[in-house]
Amino acid sequence: MSYKALYRTYRPRNFNEVYGQQHIVRTLSNALKENKIAHAYLFCGPRGTGKTTMARLFAKALNCENGFGHQCNICPNCIAISEGTHPDVIEIDAASNRGIDDIRDLIDKVKYAPIKGKYKVYIIDEVHMMTPEAFNALLKTLEEPPSNVVFILATTEPYKLMPTILSRVQRYDFSKVKDSDLLANLKRVCDQEKIIYTEEALKLIVSLSDGGVRDSLSLLDQAVAYAGNNLSVKAVQELFGLSTIEEKLSIINQIIKGDIIGCTSKLDSLVEHGADIKRLTSNLIDILKDLLIYKTTKDVTILKSINQEMASSIKITTNQIIKMIDTLMETYAQFRFVSNIKSLLEVAFLKMATNYENTPIEVVTTPEIKVQSTSTPVESKEVKPVVKEETKYVSKETQEKFNIPAFSEEGDYYILSEEDTINLMQQGDKIAKNNLIEKWDQLDSYFSNNEIGKYAVILKKCSPRIVSKNVLVVEANLQSIANKVRIKQNQKGFQALVKKITGKDYLILSLTSQESIERVQKFSNLRQANKLPEIYPTEIKI
Repeated sequence: MSYKALYRTYRPRNFNEVYGQQHIVRTLSNALKENKIAHAYLFCGPRGTGKTTMARLFAKALNCENGFGHQCNICPNCIAISEGTHPDVIEIDAASNRGIDDIRDLIDKVKYAPIKGKYKVYIIDEVHMMTPEAFNALLKTLEEPPSNVVFILATTEPYKLMPTILSRVQRYDFSKVKDSDLLANLKRVCDQEKIIYTEEALKLIVSLSDGGVRDSLSLLDQAVAYAGNNLSVKAVQELFGLSTIEEKLSIINQIIKGDIIGCTSKLDSLVEHGADIKRLTSNLIDILKDLLIYKTTKDVTILKSINQEMASSIKITTNQIIKMIDTLMETYAQFRFVSNIKSLLEVAFLKMATNYENTPIEVVTTPEIKVQSTSTPVESKEVKPVVKEETKYVSKETQEKFNIPAFSEEGDYYILSEEDTINLMQQGDKIAKNNLIEKWDQLDSYFSNNEIGKYAVILKKCSPRIVSKNVLVVEANLQSIANKVRIKQNQKGFQALVKKITGKDYLILSLTSQESIERVQKFSNLRQANKLPEIYPTEIKI
């Protein structure tokens, strides 16, 4: 017999075996006891939290031969539902059966009576993938199905569903399962599978599963395949490219000391050994959060990432912790806008290390100085910390002065018209655009510049779309980012930054992604119809 994955082997067989989601179990159980069965349900929440499993358990409770509301798992109906072969429990993957023809076929079959059970149950997974036409075709049936038919819709993205669908269903929101429940479940599985484990190794798997029962069991399966039946922390770290807590604390200490070479070398080493940069950044934030909790409360019972000894060993003030958390959180948010996230994290390390290398880590009590009462002023001398030249590093870009206005968060906009956009598209220089795209990553080196860093961060969240002789049009995924580029008071800063990386003077204009799509389509339509307007000189003034 072929091997069966752990998440399938240990799928809950009744409501009592469900980990987490007790609010949903209780509500459905009460509805079954009182025979108050709705015609349609919506199960929504993160992946791997039990939506489809709960739907199958509910189908069992509706059709169990040992009584309504039971899940005996020994009658033919329960066994068939568990095996996925029951003719009255129909599971549909809306990702691949999303069209109107698929739904019409479903509607045609709804009117037929159940074959073996009391209820026909339609479980539609990933329902948000259905087309609007398919939704509209389903509306009437979903609102008034036959009395022996129950629809259960499952999705990870309920906000994509039409309001007319949401108004016709009972909604149940699944939450991420608590770490303690996931850990208890993994221990139970390991005990039954005769797997030798350490609790620390299972805790690592729990932290990687992000609240998903299915993910936790899949990761355990993978770890056992790698390490055999003796699961250790080291094996889990090697398999998933995890850095140890000591390595993360070492990075934090090196940043605090201003040891730029040390922290960047450590990052290189971790990446070479397969460390996930996003996960590493998240872990550093978690450690700093624990440090902040310890510094402010001295309560070790609520620490999750580190223990008291580790927290006590790091000499840092609360203000410094807050600044580091802010820098890392901003960096994490920018990961999705860049192609080289390792460089972005290195820049964050540089910013933090250069901030701290001249900053005292703890308030040190200096020897008491006795000042005699005198009418003669005593000249005070500022004591400056000694900085080792070999560890001090400030990039040329960071030191550079631009003499530009401070970044403005609001002000008058310049809006690029559709007519001007099409005119600029006709004048577009593809070679210049490709050259600019190749140089776009140079913006990273200006992030830590106090004068122009904000401009660099905003511009890095955009991508070059049109490059003509004297105009650069960038595209932003978010309306808020496009608006900041459009602010008239910010033009001088953006122009100075782009000139620095290209050597050319450009006027910087912006479009949102939606505006860009619409105008490219308009341009294509005009070109196909040979109706493009005559090109005119671009003299756009701010």
